Amino acid sequence: MNIALTVMVLLFGGLAVIGVPLSFSTGIAAMAYFIISDQSLRTMAHQFFTSINSFVLLAVPLFIMTGHIMAECKITDRIIDLANLMVGRFRGGLAQVNILASMMFGGCSGSALADVAGLGSVLIPAMRKNGYSAGFSTAVTVASSIQGPIIPPSIPIVIFASVTQLSTGALLVGGAVPGILLGAIQMIATYFIARRRNYLSHDVVSGYEAVMRILIGSIPAVIMPGILMGGIISGVFTPTEAAAVAVAYALLLGLVVYRNLSFRALIRIGTRVARDTASIFLLIGTAGIFGWILAVTHLPQELAGFISKADMPPALLLLVINVILLFWGMLMDAAPAILILGPILTPIAVRAGVQPVHFGVIMVFNLMLGLMTPPYGLCLFAGAAIAKIPIGEVVRELLPYIFVSVAMLLIVTYVPALVLTVPRLVGLL
Repeated sequence: MNIALTVMVLLFGGLAVIGVPLSFSTGIAAMAYFIISDQSLRTMAHQFFTSINSFVLLAVPLFIMTGHIMAECKITDRIIDLANLMVGRFRGGLAQVNILASMMFGGCSGSALADVAGLGSVLIPAMRKNGYSAGFSTAVTVASSIQGPIIPPSIPIVIFASVTQLSTGALLVGGAVPGILLGAIQMIATYFIARRRNYLSHDVVSGYEAVMRILIGSIPAVIMPGILMGGIISGVFTPTEAAAVAVAYALLLGLVVYRNLSFRALIRIGTRVARDTASIFLLIGTAGIFGWILAVTHLPQELAGFISKADMPPALLLLVINVILLFWGMLMDAAPAILILGPILTPIAVRAGVQPVHFGVIMVFNLMLGLMTPPYGLCLFAGAAIAKIPIGEVVRELLPYIFVSVAMLLIVTYVPALVLTVPRLVGLL
């Protein structure tokens, strides 16, 4: 490893450790490489804009806008009512409602943080009022939120597709079954926890009129994932165009169906979307420079050669990569991890015989676990802030959910059919 590359890696690690935002950490470290190696900074600027000049990445601000519109229109309330109607009668009813609502909301927004903010602000107080502990209420909310970026639509999957040049549609569709299975195994864990602690079922709406009112009111919201998936699978629109369809449909719900979206709210939403998109694209651009430097210095090839010499079978290689990603996800957000490690690890996995779409879903699934684990778990901190309780109290209650989520990750890792069957059936692979 040459001096310039060594300085870049050490500088990046040092800046990240002391809390400098990752977009600035990668940018500053990359600039140090260019200065030390006496290369033109115009190349750095060119690589920055090349990294964000991608049609696929248009889906990112559109999915962000969809999530904000749905939160503004209080669609979460209708999703919660429907989830309560479906699973509220089971042991630990409100906790089960929390998980199922996250599954349905995730299929609309594709964002774990939007899930925690939208559902957590409603369900955490409701669960506490009904006798659930504050730590458990928050832990269920945090754990179930990671379904959102696995079930399509998914912003991390879009980013992974962009940096690896894989089929966005196949990756999105491939995440559907693993995301649903994750929710299912969390619901099973919740049942046993609720039974041990004597958490009872929740009062379920009774009466034909009340049931029909909930069903009719929630149908427009919950069919959005079906519209997006159906359009992608049938070829009516591309995954990027699906993001535009999602925005149009969310606007239709807010302005015409539910009529609770104002022009002033749209301006406020536009401001948030611009800020969030700028933050993500700055990170993508600087990580693109970082990745270009790694590529021209042949570091990925050297790493691939080292792993090849180790002569690990695919099963062992996937286990090693999972362990690396689990620890990496605890220290860094998913987006920069995908941008930096995606182009490095994907060729290594493919060379070992792993199907690339399968590996992409494994990587995204793995990194989502980092959202609920310290020290970097964004959803963990957001949930604790909403509940106004210490982080440690949430972490203790999260341990069973971390365990079952890692178990599901291993199942998805070693049963490729869970990821690949649906894309193959619909002709995306």
